[in-house]
Amino acid sequence: MLNVTERAKAKLKELLQTESDDRSVGLRLGKTASGALGVFPDRERADDQVVEHDGAAVLLVGQEIAEKVEDTTIDYEEGGPGPGLVIKKN
Repeated sequence: MLNVTERAKAKLKELLQTESDDRSVGLRLGKTASGALGVFPDRERADDQVVEHDGAAVLLVGQEIAEKVEDTTIDYEEGGPGPGLVIKKN
């Protein structure tokens, strides 16, 4: 099961609001052009796992990615090389 901390949900919602005013759009966790995991605006699909925060779908996770991030936690950290979302194994 994928867990998302409250801090990460709040940051995802903030990022989503800067990306789109369309309430039917969420941020999809998926592979970027470089092959790394990232988030990008997208519409919900029938097989998505949806993570909500304050009534908004802040993270969409398709079946293929869900299997790869099973038993992980997504958090938001300020430190390191820069602030950002981190995925940690449970």
